[in-house]
Amino acid sequence: MINKTISLTTLLTAGLLLTACTTSDNNEEAENASEETTEDISWSSIEEEGVLTVGTSGTYAPITFLNDENELTGFEVELVRELGEELGVEVEFETMQFDGLLPALRNGQIDVAANDFAITEERKEIFDFVDSHKYSYGSAIIRTEDDGKFESAYDLEGVKIGLGSLTSNYATFAENIGGETTAYDAGVDTIMRDILNGNQDAYLNDRLVLQRNVEEFGDDGLMVDEDIKYHSSESALAVLKGNTELRDKLSEALAVLKDEGRVSELSIEFLGADSTQPVDQSEVVSLDAE
Repeated sequence: MINKTISLTTLLTAGLLLTACTTSDNNEEAENASEETTEDISWSSIEEEGVLTVGTSGTYAPITFLNDENELTGFEVELVRELGEELGVEVEFETMQFDGLLPALRNGQIDVAANDFAITEERKEIFDFVDSHKYSYGSAIIRTEDDGKFESAYDLEGVKIGLGSLTSNYATFAENIGGETTAYDAGVDTIMRDILNGNQDAYLNDRLVLQRNVEEFGDDGLMVDEDIKYHSSESALAVLKGNTELRDKLSEALAVLKDEGRVSELSIEFLGADSTQPVDQSEVVSLDAE
């Protein structure tokens, strides 16, 4: 990245959190940013260099993960690769912890953050978003023997909840609903084993991601609870606020891929369903659990 003009923006209050993962959705990214910057990364400089640097965790299957050949892949990884091809630039990935992605975007280490980031008003104060490529809502993995125990997401109050991150939308919802939360660094398989042995009662995340997690884990003692629905979300790639040319170029390329059906195809390949259309929100509990 070259030819960047940096200017100070608003200092966010410590009360803000970012969203999800998914969400991923949570204001804590904003809280971690004591001083924000807005960088005007011209598309011409990226095009001249021929490289788009994209940050992702590589640990959030099926969105971004390492396959059996230790190669980075996943729904958003392959989507970004096709966007780069459409734009005529090489995509270089930098993998890092989820909690470090948006700070890396702020400090200019990466051009784009790709990790199933949901668009929220708090995040939009600091970041710009490419057009949405995924629509979903949160759900929970539970023990199969507990099927029917939870009539809705409101019944998660007081429940032991495992989380992949404390800076996700799912962590925000768990706190708002009154769950007893524990964050795990060791990955989703560890959380699911702890649900089976009773150390946790539920794992919160995006419903499409959870369904693939259960399928990959391969234990019929776990299931995705279809009655638990919360936090309707739109996910998109994030760029630093003010990088309008980069945002618009990516949105234009995304529109081409949507028209060609490639986004739907990638979604079905990795998520098991077409996630490119808005979901029915009639039974979905809001992020603030109201």
